[in-house]
Amino acid sequence: MIAEGSVVSGRTLALAILIGSCALLVLGVHPVLLGALVQEGRLADAQVGNLVTIEMLAIVPGSLAGIALLRRVGARVVAIAAGLAMAAINIVLLGQAGMTILSFARAIAGFSEGVLVAVALVAISRVMRVERASAIFLAVQTLMQAVVAAALPAITIAGSRVDAALIALAVAGVIAAAAALALPAALRPTEPDGERGALTPASLTALTCAGLFLGAIVSVWGYFGLWLIHYGYPPTFEGTAVSLCLVAQVVGALAAARFGEGLPSRPTIVACAMTAAALVGAFYLARGNAAAIIIVSIAFGFVWLFTLPFFAGWLIEIDPGRRAVLYLTAFQLGGAALLPSLAGIAVGFWSIDAALAFAASAFILLTLAAWSAGRMKAPG
Repeated sequence: MIAEGSVVSGRTLALAILIGSCALLVLGVHPVLLGALVQEGRLADAQVGNLVTIEMLAIVPGSLAGIALLRRVGARVVAIAAGLAMAAINIVLLGQAGMTILSFARAIAGFSEGVLVAVALVAISRVMRVERASAIFLAVQTLMQAVVAAALPAITIAGSRVDAALIALAVAGVIAAAAALALPAALRPTEPDGERGALTPASLTALTCAGLFLGAIVSVWGYFGLWLIHYGYPPTFEGTAVSLCLVAQVVGALAAARFGEGLPSRPTIVACAMTAAALVGAFYLARGNAAAIIIVSIAFGFVWLFTLPFFAGWLIEIDPGRRAVLYLTAFQLGGAALLPSLAGIAVGFWSIDAALAFAASAFILLTLAAWSAGRMKAPG
């Protein structure tokens, strides 16, 4: 278990959550930024998916590098440097166009964002109620993303919505750097155990399940707009469904924060994965009924963020030293980057409905893996 003396204060946790939420603001800004890049002729529409994958994958090594840096360098220095780097690279991109410069810059931005996320992960791993802190982190980042994503379409800078989105991301980097000034210098990850590493078969199973879950979620959500268009729904309907889903996500995260401690982590994940698979099937069955799609979207959003904090709880059950939980975001974002690409291959071979079938299959695979993991004995 975590030593009492190493538990972070509420103030430190709040600062770290703010820093991590600023880093992940890009996940909410992406739809606006990428759509505007295409509309302004700065990126071909066929390159949008590749640019998303590049940035999301760059966050993964960034978070791992951040964890390593925090073992050797003060948290203030790490977060200030990463926040300013995030701000600078977004400023550099103002007015720029073309896949070469955009992919290089978004990779650097993603790496910087990953380093900032590591600050939040380390702080969350140091609190006594990790599932609750994880749920609050999810709720805060989702609220920030929803507010900024709702405001950005109406804002332009010199006639450019792309540059407005980039300025918003740069400001988020500056806010993260400013918040880092108040971080304690002693914010450090748990040191590796010489006898046993963090990545055991049991923890790798849990981490892989976390990647499968978020990857399956994004496989649905990434194609949701195209799926609605395929069945004849207007863009305004998509906006309504997405907005209500975001509200449901926040409610799900807050419900996990309030009631999560009374639920067993792995069995809850199994139940939620089965529910998610059923909801994906419900999307297909409801394809001709607008009201039913709205209801399924709300339920899907709730399950999405209600489930995620339980992966942290499962990892702590496996590894009470709280080292494996530091890799949670890396595996989740890795799954979110890779699985939608595989779903895209299935869509190319079949139809847009293949995205739903692929996601349902991933949820079922997760369910089987998590259920089977119950026979793995966690190390004492």
